[in-house]
Amino acid sequence: MTFALVLTSLLLGMTTGYPLASVAQETYVVNRERKFQKIDNFAASDAWRSEFVGRYWPEKKKNEIADLLFAHDFDEQGNPKGMALSAWRVNIGAGSYENRENKEVNNSWNRVECFLSPEGSYDFSKARGQQWFMEAARKRGTNSFVFFSNSAPYFMTRSGSTRPVDDKYINLREDKFDDFAAFLVDCADHFQQEGYNIDYISPINEPNGNWAECPWQEGSFALEKDIYRVTCALDKAISEKESIHSKIVIPELGNMKYLFKTADGDSIPDDIIRSFFTKEGEHSVLGLKNIYPCVAAHDYWSAYPPEVLVGLRERIASALQEEKAGVRLWASEFCILEENNEYTMPPSATRSINMGLFVARLIHYDLAVAGATAWQWWTCVAPDEDGPIMLRPMQGSRHESMKYDGVICPTKMLWASANYSFFIRPGMYRVDIQPQKSKVTNLEAATDLMVSAYSNEKQTVVVCVNYTENDRPIVLQCDKHTTGKMYVTSIDKNLQFVGASRLNKLVIPARSVVTIVI
Repeated sequence: MTFALVLTSLLLGMTTGYPLASVAQETYVVNRERKFQKIDNFAASDAWRSEFVGRYWPEKKKNEIADLLFAHDFDEQGNPKGMALSAWRVNIGAGSYENRENKEVNNSWNRVECFLSPEGSYDFSKARGQQWFMEAARKRGTNSFVFFSNSAPYFMTRSGSTRPVDDKYINLREDKFDDFAAFLVDCADHFQQEGYNIDYISPINEPNGNWAECPWQEGSFALEKDIYRVTCALDKAISEKESIHSKIVIPELGNMKYLFKTADGDSIPDDIIRSFFTKEGEHSVLGLKNIYPCVAAHDYWSAYPPEVLVGLRERIASALQEEKAGVRLWASEFCILEENNEYTMPPSATRSINMGLFVARLIHYDLAVAGATAWQWWTCVAPDEDGPIMLRPMQGSRHESMKYDGVICPTKMLWASANYSFFIRPGMYRVDIQPQKSKVTNLEAATDLMVSAYSNEKQTVVVCVNYTENDRPIVLQCDKHTTGKMYVTSIDKNLQFVGASRLNKLVIPARSVVTIVI
């Protein structure tokens, strides 16, 4: 049997400044027999610029973006072509485009078409750009889709808009819960019949958000009882539609702290793990036929400083293990929103690699500490350096011109996350890896060297994080293997294949992400 070992090393942070000769060589031992969580996917969403790119951009450039997102191939030099995402999040629009004259989303980039009309007829020729990316994903081997909703269709809402008038409870009319569920199921059923695997439906997005104060996108606040009612209606609708196999993912919290009880009281949905994902919880969904046993939450506002990053994820792991209900965590959305002293600086190569390493560290703690089975980007393309692909105007053109054409700029965040997603495939298990000598806490590792491992019957993946300014020598022990292929993301490399290395003489470059395949 041929085993492939993937070592992804990320060296992040501030060190004592010792030269390489002073840094002790550490040995890491992989135990493939000790298994933890099973990986579901790495993904990103199509909201919202991909609609314009897929609809209007030149075919060659659209395919270049699609390759960066989905291709699981190497170029002639042996370098991975991109992230090789294993799932794709598709926004099911609520009609902010059709209803744009009625107190709607004020940003034309973020308005979304709705497949359903107020009269009850469907038009699946809409969202043509989004559908281009769905087909591009499937052609490249990614045929697992998450349909997610930010709002019910505007003609089903209390406000008559995809924007709520208040954040008291869900922006959905009392008599439209079943209709909203039927809408989501009908959309899934249509695309399922077209050959797309609609594996998941996510009906709620960031229910803790202040959506009444947010004019730039579709959204709705929701109380715990609202989330439960929508979930039950959707479970019933899926059960009645035998042609789909979709599972329900909830609740896509905008901050992981709301997985637990907070000081916000009854005004914000919180304590989600206990309330929804324990058998005794007052809103327990564990008995629903079509629920996917994972609690979905976003990484915003909980990734920095390291004390928050590590402490919250240790708490999540402990809570899920304590309940023994087999519930997983999905880290289901992230992009750069916050400022901090690691990457808040003028644009530069240093800023870019700092952002890439920041994301790589975040993925490490979500997977290796919190036990996440999925890690998912927010929008895949954006006009700013806050996600995988940045779009820029053509020379001499204005910002609005990017709806029709532009310059494609893959970010270091794309390549740093690809050090994981290209090699860690669905169905792999996280497995044990331990240093032989040093014993550091999770918090200490966050500014030093972080290591995690993943395996199936064919390959093993090890992920390490190193925030230091020094090259780090390590030895890797995995069965009887002695050499491995090495891929590096650093300030001057983008998941670059740098050749084969001996596992007993590995050197992880300073401030880099390294993947070793044996």
